[in-house]
Amino acid sequence: MTFKRTPLILLSLVLSAFLLFVLFTRVRPADFIDMLTSVYLPALLVYMGVNLAATFFRAWRYRGLLRPVPISWGDILIVTLVRNSFDDLLPARIGSLSYLYVLTDRMEKPFENAASSFVIAFVFDFLTLAPFLIAAVLIVGFGTSGIPSGYFLAAAFLFLALFAVLAWKIADAAYIFRRTAAALIAKTRWNGRPGVLRAFEKWDRTDAILRQTRSRGDYPRVLILSLFIRLGKYLSLFALLYAVLRSRGVAYADLDFWKTVLGLTGAEMTSALPLKGLAGFGTWESAWAAALQLMRFDPSLAILSGLGIHLITNLFEYGLGLAGLAVLAFRRKRDRISGRP
Repeated sequence: MTFKRTPLILLSLVLSAFLLFVLFTRVRPADFIDMLTSVYLPALLVYMGVNLAATFFRAWRYRGLLRPVPISWGDILIVTLVRNSFDDLLPARIGSLSYLYVLTDRMEKPFENAASSFVIAFVFDFLTLAPFLIAAVLIVGFGTSGIPSGYFLAAAFLFLALFAVLAWKIADAAYIFRRTAAALIAKTRWNGRPGVLRAFEKWDRTDAILRQTRSRGDYPRVLILSLFIRLGKYLSLFALLYAVLRSRGVAYADLDFWKTVLGLTGAEMTSALPLKGLAGFGTWESAWAAALQLMRFDPSLAILSGLGIHLITNLFEYGLGLAGLAVLAFRRKRDRISGRP
């Protein structure tokens, strides 16, 4: 953590504390504790199993995008677990950059291949969000859920079109950004500095890798894997929703998968905000509860389920991420003892 980022971290911490305080004024802490201690174990295990399956598909996608750079299944799974745990930690998804750090610094893979795979995966993650969102709005129905369905549907189609074009023209977009950045820097005192020149060289190599990935026909496979990742995420959290609410008298038949998709979409969009609660706490639950209440979900259950789901998912993913970091630390210590470079 650098000194320059400290104010942002403090603001995120204050925002988390404020929003969580507001949420807990609307529910009883005793109910929240009771819900956590009464989580339905079979559904919780389903959540864990489907979550791990989605992680495998994400690792598979990264491994394919890194070609021809070789990486073992064990290594790419570690990278993916660490990336998953840091993804929601900082505002605007800054934490997902841990993927680049682990690949380039700890596993010594070429930066341009790591950056290319990161950018393509990032775009396809957003691209596959739109089809599920459109299906959810259409299935839930117009005017029956308490949400402005027409505007929401139009925005979803626009979002789909935007990211479809971006996915197809991703190398061209990177080239345009590079030219724009070069033009802006040319007017500053940073122009011509060695660090800036090296950055542009890496950018150019990354652009070349992006073009190679598209030319070798990887996009259909990436799209299919991305859809499985997105579906796995929604199915796992739907199972977790049932796990936390079963003790509150909610039957499986009372839940609606597509309404859950809408609630999760609203909560997930907070991760892209420039300012949010630390690790998403407060902002995630608030967006989740607001989305479910717009669909006429019981207000107290909406808040309790948001608090429970976010806490359990963070504990699970942070635990896996810390295990991945522990493996990396053990390897580094072992290599130092054995004298390996």
